[in-house]
Amino acid sequence: MRKIVGLLLVALLLALFASSTSILADGPQLKLKAPRATFMRPRMPNDRRRPRVTIRITAALRELDDVEDLEEYYCLDEVWEWDDDTDSEYGPDCDPYEEGMELKRRFSASHQFSEPGTYTVWLRLQRNGETVIAGNTKVMIRS
Repeated sequence: MRKIVGLLLVALLLALFASSTSILADGPQLKLKAPRATFMRPRMPNDRRRPRVTIRITAALRELDDVEDLEEYYCLDEVWEWDDDTDSEYGPDCDPYEEGMELKRRFSASHQFSEPGTYTVWLRLQRNGETVIAGNTKVMIRS
């Protein structure tokens, strides 16, 4: 019984503190990285506004070597979901795809958080409003 509880605890901790995940099991992966924990400056009595902290998240599109149709991963829109009721979108302006064109494999975005908490940040790479690949990471903001 102790072994089972121990294994469940380890699995739970790994799930909570994993640096990133991708929703696809096989094929290309979208790996996100964020600071493990960030501390927010305490609010001072004379502060007019609530303190904010800016977090930068990076992502890498990996394991594209065995993909037959690379055009599927060319010129994708970025939709960042910050888990604080805000989203950020970026739609690149690209030339039409031709065989051998360079694919964008690295992505990054910054966001200001104004409340402490644990946030699950998602990056969805989309074409015509449909998600091609997505990944997430946890961000912990502490006061």
